[in-house]
Amino acid sequence: MTESEIRLRLLESRHSVRSFTENKIDANIANKLRAEISMTNSHEQGMRFQLVLDDAAPFKGYGRSYGIFENARNYLAAVVDVATPDAYERAGYFAERFVVKAISLGLGTCFVGGTFDTAKAKVQVRAGERILFLVAIGMPSEKERPVAAVMRMIAHRKKMTYSDFFIPSSDIDKASKIYPFIIAGLKAVACAPSALNRRPVRIHIKQEESSSELCAFVKEDDRRMLIDLGIAKYNFNYATSTCCDWGNDSSLICDYGKNDW
Repeated sequence: MTESEIRLRLLESRHSVRSFTENKIDANIANKLRAEISMTNSHEQGMRFQLVLDDAAPFKGYGRSYGIFENARNYLAAVVDVATPDAYERAGYFAERFVVKAISLGLGTCFVGGTFDTAKAKVQVRAGERILFLVAIGMPSEKERPVAAVMRMIAHRKKMTYSDFFIPSSDIDKASKIYPFIIAGLKAVACAPSALNRRPVRIHIKQEESSSELCAFVKEDDRRMLIDLGIAKYNFNYATSTCCDWGNDSSLICDYGKNDW
């Protein structure tokens, strides 16, 4: 099995977990999560992610989260300076990197975009910063509450294949001749979580004069959709061992160069 196949299998093993056990996160695992957060905060402008353990307050008693989560008491808080260029996209990108680390350690995760009480999150928020979202983490429970099961079904009510994320889908074969790894990348995007369950990211070949490049974009004029853009970009880059440029409709593979199309 190739490195790309191993990475894609890990991404495909992820699913949104809303029911957790009461078990505390092992101290060794928690330290590895903190190390991942420290890497983001120390290297990425405007990111001040924070890990909070044993705090159910943001979820408990909050009307929009009632019944959705069970034993949600650990979370990553995406605290971000929103004046930072591409802040929403970058937050999604590095939060997904955290998620991949968490699932590799055997934890369950769930992006929480609006069903939590921001005021009750036990984090430090400085002037100019916002909590853009939380990522609930913990040991997955084998049992799932009925409401949580319904939410999961709603989130996946429209089954999308990897070709749905490339436009026009009829050009995938042509694109794969230029970018041999594109199928793996699209499969990674297809299994990416969506902070608001809307899965708005699409990938295309953008023509620029005599050359072209592979780009990812969202159509919606909503900064929250840029979180999903960052999440999808991370999955694509992780599965294909590439890196991207920041910005809506920018290159997914900035280290690959431009190609004739």
